[in-house]
Amino acid sequence: MFSVSEAPIRILLVDDDANQITVLHQVLKPLGQVFFEQNGVKACEQALKIIPDVILLDIEMPGFNGYQVLEKLKCDHKTANIPVIFITAYNSVDDQLRCLRSGAVDFIIKPLQPELVAARVSTQLKLKDRERKLLEVSQHARVTLESIGDAVITTNIDGQVTYMNPTAELITGITLNEAKHKPIEQVMPLRLGNDGPAHINPIRVAIAEHRIVGMVLNCQMKSQNNQWIHVEDSAAPLISQAGKTIGAVIVFNDVNESQAMALKMSHALQYDQLTKLPNRFLLMDKLKDKISESQNSGSMLGLMLLDIDRFKLINEEFGFDFGDILLKKLAQQIKSQLTKHETLSRHTADEFIVLVPNLETPSHLASLAIQIQEHILKFMTRHPEVHNFSISIGLSIFPEDACDAQSLMLHADAALHRAKKDASHGRLCFYSQDMESVYTSRRKRYIQLKNAIAKHLVVPLYQPIICAKTGHLQAVEALMRIKDENGNMIPPSEFITLAEETELIIPLGELMINLVFDQQIRWLNQGLHIRVCINISPIQFLDPSFLPFILSVMDQKAINPNMVELELTESLMLENLTQIKSDMDRLRKLGTSISIDDFGTGYSCLSYLRDLPVDSLKIDKSFVAQLNIDNPDEVLVKTISTLAQSMKLSSIAEGVESQFQAQRLQELGVPLLQGYYFSKPVTADQIQTRYLI
Repeated sequence: MFSVSEAPIRILLVDDDANQITVLHQVLKPLGQVFFEQNGVKACEQALKIIPDVILLDIEMPGFNGYQVLEKLKCDHKTANIPVIFITAYNSVDDQLRCLRSGAVDFIIKPLQPELVAARVSTQLKLKDRERKLLEVSQHARVTLESIGDAVITTNIDGQVTYMNPTAELITGITLNEAKHKPIEQVMPLRLGNDGPAHINPIRVAIAEHRIVGMVLNCQMKSQNNQWIHVEDSAAPLISQAGKTIGAVIVFNDVNESQAMALKMSHALQYDQLTKLPNRFLLMDKLKDKISESQNSGSMLGLMLLDIDRFKLINEEFGFDFGDILLKKLAQQIKSQLTKHETLSRHTADEFIVLVPNLETPSHLASLAIQIQEHILKFMTRHPEVHNFSISIGLSIFPEDACDAQSLMLHADAALHRAKKDASHGRLCFYSQDMESVYTSRRKRYIQLKNAIAKHLVVPLYQPIICAKTGHLQAVEALMRIKDENGNMIPPSEFITLAEETELIIPLGELMINLVFDQQIRWLNQGLHIRVCINISPIQFLDPSFLPFILSVMDQKAINPNMVELELTESLMLENLTQIKSDMDRLRKLGTSISIDDFGTGYSCLSYLRDLPVDSLKIDKSFVAQLNIDNPDEVLVKTISTLAQSMKLSSIAEGVESQFQAQRLQELGVPLLQGYYFSKPVTADQIQTRYLI
């Protein structure tokens, strides 16, 4: 980057022993030019004259001894930083410490071994050379920064100014001394356009998201004389050697009217004038960049090509003005389903592209596509005049489907044509047949979930929770199942994850709660007081409508809150803990109890047990399974049981499958048991028959 001067290496050898000088000269001359002196006073004069890269200095000499020579060298700024290696016959710890504390970088004990001397001198020369190069690069960089026409400002991790070059001082109207330690917003306030809203400084985004950020078009900066000027810029994070962001740098310049016009023309070439989205050309540039990033990181990247079916007929029937307005609305609706990471662009008149970087799995791309598709179809119910509206989507994935931008685009287009041609795919296709197969299976399950909600095909089963001492029924856990179109029961392992990803778990959970409470009422009418534990997904519990819903249902159905326990997983504790605690407190005040399901397999932080209103811990079945006759491993179970007792909480063991496990759990102080040893999940009638009649 910068040229670095190469100066000849100079070594100064100071010793009153002529024989030793001769030996050392032979071994050191391959490293550089060797100078020598036998007198301390002359050694100081010689050092000032030649400014050596390293000095070998004998301690015991006539006149000035080695310590006095070093002290004199340190007093002169020209020689103060020259590395000095002491040659000494003293090897006690005190002597060695004195050498180093006086300012020497190393010491060599007599009798000397020439090869060792050469090695140590070589090490110091390398260090000195590296220091010199770094200093020169630093000086050159500073000269460059202070000479260029672009303004440069650096900040620390808090966005406070640490450096400004003269151009930045000129444009902003504030000096470095005045700006230092001030927030970047005080030094360069930004807004969008004339009289527009305030705009976040790209420095903040670069620090928060650890990436290079460009300023939006038509951005203005307020100088210290209250003048607003057009600027263009980009910011980038400053990364430490350890890979951590420690600040950011922003480079910007004043954009005059002609430059502003050029920017507008450039904008027109890169953005769709109707929707203001990036056009195909800009998208292709970004796609190439993201593919390069994905190749370096080993991550996947998804491409989604969306087509409005029969859009030409919409234009013919309603006119181009209507079609243009509809396109803008659809662009807004698609964008509303995206996060800040995806890029939406308009490809052709009736096609849009979504670029999805850092894709976790192909199923996430499919989920996003389904989400967009359904959201648009729901939105179009506001336009009943547009008959048989539909949207088709083609999906391709890097690197599975293609290794370059053009091929990835072509493959997404091929998938789109298949989606348009064969409606049996739900108008959504992957390019890869393997992924298409996975998607088809996933979509089938998704349809089953939708049918289960629409047709009330949710089925609650109940598994008894037994008192370890008496064997009597203490409560039941309600477990969700759904039925397919043929009436077959689908286990939770095959639908819960998808239900949570698509948030269908919320309406499914509401149906489940209603069914369980209705059953509880039927039991109550028969004189049976059965306490029910209900699993609540983190997705459902965090939904703002959950607490009002469950409180309303309990009130409407006159359910006794004391007869209800909600089971929450540890993963919930990673979310908004303040809000979670508030919601739990409201439920607890009514009498509803809270248990932590699968305890020990997730977050497992004792602080939340202390802070949250928790009543019991459910010991995961994987821990219970380690209790066996041949080789019982009971450390984890015993630990959780003891923890629960010490915190005055109850504990429930899941997955009990043998008499030995049941007996041992009781001995370990676990009061409640649940598992196939007692019963599989069964219907409400079977609970009555087996335990209550």
